[in-house]
Amino acid sequence: MPIRIPSAFGALPFNKQDSIDAFAFHDDFINAALLADLVDGTGVLYNGDYDWFGTEIAGAAVSNVTKVAVVADHPGIIQLKAGSTSPADGDAAALQFGRDGAAVQESVLLDGNGVYIAAVIRIPDVDAQKVEFGFCGQAPAAVNSSALDIVSLAWDPEDAANVGDVWFLGQVNDAGTDSEVVLNDVDYVQNDWVLLEIAADDASATFRVTTEDGSSTETLQPTTGMPLVGLRPFISVENVGAAEEVVDIDAFQIRYLRRNTPYGTSGYLGA
Repeated sequence: MPIRIPSAFGALPFNKQDSIDAFAFHDDFINAALLADLVDGTGVLYNGDYDWFGTEIAGAAVSNVTKVAVVADHPGIIQLKAGSTSPADGDAAALQFGRDGAAVQESVLLDGNGVYIAAVIRIPDVDAQKVEFGFCGQAPAAVNSSALDIVSLAWDPEDAANVGDVWFLGQVNDAGTDSEVVLNDVDYVQNDWVLLEIAADDASATFRVTTEDGSSTETLQPTTGMPLVGLRPFISVENVGAAEEVVDIDAFQIRYLRRNTPYGTSGYLGA
């Protein structure tokens, strides 16, 4: 009788996604539920296909999460809402990947391997709302507000670099020093689905925005360096003006691969 057990220890060639060296999480929100109140101050756990932690960043409005009627090519859509109860300028809410509290960011530390995240979203009001997607090293803050440790793509009609309200901004903040790049090779059209991607390591971050009309890719290598603290994926929405704003979220992915051998001088095992 052949002994088959050892073959179970081998990863597929050229693709280590099935190995201990790598992980990939994908959330299409197929199993998502409604959430009536993200709760001021403390936040609350939200269940997509994976767990997310919802927080109200600012404002007295009751921020919440609803489900949106599905459309072709977009199964499982949720809507993150800044809150319709007494909405005001600056009201904001966020979802962070994982079930821990808002102040606990120990998910990913940028290293030589690099990490990739992506989301498919839809912005319904390009000149009256702000949206941010990426990694944060602290509790979520107002969008594009120079948070201490951030690697993100931001939509901000109040930022002069977003000329004509058609461009996303890629940004890195290392403990208080901002670096920014404009992804101006493709224009975003209000209420269209858009793919946002970030690949970051301990030296640089590459941002990509893809619409039905094309793609824009830019890389930042900040002279002050990349964030040195634990980071966590998040997405947020903020009002510009007195009306409630929302962002539709169709899909999310995070991927990581240890690229060094697990033994020897360049491995990830040992002290």
